Amino acid sequence: MQKSIADSKSSLPVVTLRTFSKAPSVETSGVENTGNADLARYERVISAVAEETSKCGADIFISVQDGDASRIQSAIAEGGNLGSPLQSGGLEAQFGEGLTGGDLIGWALSIMDHIGAKNWRPIIRPPDTTADALPNSGRMAILSDWGTGLYGAPASAASIERTGGYEIVWHLGDVYYSGTQREIRSRFLDLWPTGAGKISRALNGNHEMYSGGYAYFDTLLPEFCQPSSYFAFQNDHWIFVGLDTAHTEHDLDNEQVSWLMAVLRKAGSRKIVLFSHHQPYSRLDKQGPKLQEALKDLLQMRAITAWYWGHEHNCVVYDRHPTFGLLGRCIGNGGVPSPRYSEVRNALQYLESAGVRWMRIEPNDNAPGCLVLDGPNPYVVGEEERFGPHGYLTLEFDGERLTECIHLPDGIEIFKMDIA
Repeated sequence: MQKSIADSKSSLPVVTLRTFSKAPSVETSGVENTGNADLARYERVISAVAEETSKCGADIFISVQDGDASRIQSAIAEGGNLGSPLQSGGLEAQFGEGLTGGDLIGWALSIMDHIGAKNWRPIIRPPDTTADALPNSGRMAILSDWGTGLYGAPASAASIERTGGYEIVWHLGDVYYSGTQREIRSRFLDLWPTGAGKISRALNGNHEMYSGGYAYFDTLLPEFCQPSSYFAFQNDHWIFVGLDTAHTEHDLDNEQVSWLMAVLRKAGSRKIVLFSHHQPYSRLDKQGPKLQEALKDLLQMRAITAWYWGHEHNCVVYDRHPTFGLLGRCIGNGGVPSPRYSEVRNALQYLESAGVRWMRIEPNDNAPGCLVLDGPNPYVVGEEERFGPHGYLTLEFDGERLTECIHLPDGIEIFKMDIA
């Protein structure tokens, strides 16, 4: 391994269930002035954090798919104190003196209510339906759910930087805990492999929108000289389209769909590859019925060659979809520790490479069969066997040929396939 495990550790804060348990007690935090509904809302946050902790462990970075919980995690991480180093990486955040002003519930409600969908930052749309030009031969590097700054995330960035020479380096979304200004800087931009590609691009994720999307739109996009949250690149043979599936949660609004169809009408015979944060379908997690409905014409015409997404913190290589005809890929294993599913560990092994395994999962009514990456994660120190591997994807395009490679954080190639 070219980058040591120790190098993946960081001084970035990790907000654990213990952090919440050491908060000022509800009984001494002005709860008498708070309604039962407010208390129940805070207790729901604690329950969500506890549920994720039960899956991952008390000392591990957890990502909660909940806006209230994520905003509170960000507030504690940014306003609290840094405690002792965690063996697996990061420093355990603690409530700072005076952080809540003596009113835990009131403070929590102010954080939870600070941003809602009604006051999200308005989406920034492309200026026109022109796809940017790419050469007919080149490479891309793609990360997703990478914005933790911990575990395999820095190692993957270092590997991409070391290799270099990419036309584009992409992120498919999610900067944790809620994509605040400070998190966009410390967990994302400070670690981004800036010199690895001619162009950097970042898709919008649900965690960026938990803080209203302001830091994503007003800081990250200008840093990348990125004009909008959805966009397209093309050469003579391929058109690569990045979608914003987070501003309209796990969906596309009508204006974005109209833009996409206009772009593709100009694409001629070019093959279409989509990138998004959210999944159109899943064998292991929730489905994407709104995305399927929004793009039903393209899907029914079998017009899409491949679709890459994140959101789920796993790496999954799907068989060709029997109805849509596309090859789907989940590459959300960029930086969040993901507990290894018993269904995956007990499945039939398909391939072993570099100490990790690809396990064959059979299809169900929601999704085609697939290969799921399994094995230990050496970057989650002390809990290596409990979590699946981190990593990233590269795509090489050469004329009509498109080849995908999946890598571990140190750059070792563990899967390679010609898409076309």
